Amino acid sequence: MKSITLKRVGPLVSIRFFDRMIDRQTRQLSAMLQRSIAEAGGRVRLLLVIESEIYGRSPESLFESLQFIKLHADQIDRIAIVGRKAWERTYVGLFGLFSGTEIDYFDRADAVNAIRWLQGQARKSLP
Repeated sequence: MKSITLKRVGPLVSIRFFDRMIDRQTRQLSAMLQRSIAEAGGRVRLLLVIESEIYGRSPESLFESLQFIKLHADQIDRIAIVGRKAWERTYVGLFGLFSGTEIDYFDRADAVNAIRWLQGQARKSLP
């Protein structure tokens, strides 16, 4: 089982997670995020990098994996999700509607722009 990683620099928190996590991993991630929120002074912006271990995972598994965000939604200003599957963009948009948190999706090649967007800078198009 691969481990989840979480790094914080000021109010920016980066999490590498999997599109299918077991309950124990979800609880661990939630606790790590709560500590980071407290250390950042109560509010953060998230960079979530989706690691898919098996090709063809269902969109529902991604939606389930994002459920931990609901627990901390009041303390999250903005979320950038970096992935590599076309359907992820659609599900991320739907999740944003239900969570009330500003969320945007970025392909892996556009990860730098994800960080810029989290910092409040405008998105720049890929060449």
